[in-house]
Amino acid sequence: MSSTRPPELLPTGHARKPKKSLPIAVALLIVSLVIPLTFYVGPLRLSVYRIVLILLIIPSLARLLSGKAGPFRLIDAGVFLMCVWSGLSFSAIYGVADSIEKTGIFTIETFGAYLVSRTYIRTPEQFRAMVKLFIIIALAISPLALYETATSNNITLKLFDAVGTTYPDVYKDLRWGFDRVQGPFEHPILFGVFFGAALGLSFFVLGYGQPLIKKSAIGTMVFFVGALSLSSGPLTSQVGQIFFITWQTIFSKFKNRWYIFIALTVLAYVAIDALSNRTPFEVFVSYFAFNSGTAYNRLLIWQYGVKSIFDNPIFGVGLEEWDRAWFMPSSADMFWIVPAMRHGVLVWALHLGTFIYAFYSISKKTGISDRVNQYRFGYLSSMFGTFVAGWTVHYWNATYVLYWLLLASGLWILDQNNGKNNEELTEDSKRSKSNPIQSPTYTRFPRQDGHRVEARIST
Repeated sequence: MSSTRPPELLPTGHARKPKKSLPIAVALLIVSLVIPLTFYVGPLRLSVYRIVLILLIIPSLARLLSGKAGPFRLIDAGVFLMCVWSGLSFSAIYGVADSIEKTGIFTIETFGAYLVSRTYIRTPEQFRAMVKLFIIIALAISPLALYETATSNNITLKLFDAVGTTYPDVYKDLRWGFDRVQGPFEHPILFGVFFGAALGLSFFVLGYGQPLIKKSAIGTMVFFVGALSLSSGPLTSQVGQIFFITWQTIFSKFKNRWYIFIALTVLAYVAIDALSNRTPFEVFVSYFAFNSGTAYNRLLIWQYGVKSIFDNPIFGVGLEEWDRAWFMPSSADMFWIVPAMRHGVLVWALHLGTFIYAFYSISKKTGISDRVNQYRFGYLSSMFGTFVAGWTVHYWNATYVLYWLLLASGLWILDQNNGKNNEELTEDSKRSKSNPIQSPTYTRFPRQDGHRVEARIST
């Protein structure tokens, strides 16, 4: 008897084989972030990553609106609204005509980077492939970085300078007798933030299923690359991730470990506030700076920056000079307040709100496999480090794009089926292929004499 079953009786619920390779869109964007070439089209300055984002923003938006990237979420609306309001603030300050270029660049670097990651990274395999490419780039650039820190010769920029226009090699004071590595970025701080963000990802994602010593070895290599910037902000990010990794590793069997962590954090804040004549924020900044001058300037950035926000709460000050002490530099090294200074309180709320939404909702996701759970910890640790460093560093250009790429890269976790991820469904499919027909082993057919008998189905 034929073993073929009617189509309506074929097994259901099996997922299509997930794509394991990294989508070319994400690969192009990540690689473009470490190519320090710039081009001018009239007055418009374009970089390689901006060109990539311009080409990808419409296809990415189409994927989101078509439902190919899962359901539309509140965070999608939040990022879009932030771009809309920022455009309105530019128009209010500079006029409609002069705001088009500024709004376009802001939207491409914010919503564009978010969309590429949000819509093209949709499976655990793709997430791991993204992390793997990130780590490969970090390790590939490490010999050049080591040469730079030992000789103060940035051969990375010199190699690209032979091809086209690139960033200048900025002057840096030596620290501990070593040069601060700038690499393919505008400043050493950006080098440290960029590669330092991969520490938690390397431990939990690439290290998944590996012995603790191998996980630690992978993480140590990534830490070393990021630390070559010798900048306090990036080191703060990595210290935060190390603390996250250590806490999770030691107390993984305790169900309420993160509630305990929050309670201890609050207790430490109250204790510092009670025992010190400075605020906990001032204490934190002072201890995570290489020198007292840097720490003091960051405290002033916070004080004058917040004052600027509430003095200009609706549309901010745009890209104009902000009110500050006469001896302070124009740069504001604090990522979590700069958008609000430029575009007002609403953007401040949306900026922090999108981060909180992603971090909290992913941290509360339940019913996922062990593999996805470990990947989740990698995402959360990376974002935790990025959040902490953002109070002492401003992210701009390639590092700003990386922030939005990383923020959106873990949203696929929210769409995981309870109890099974795509990998496990694929394993089910493999088992189904080895025993493709899960049908009853007995059936009834009428005999010629009209009686019914049980007969085995030949398979």
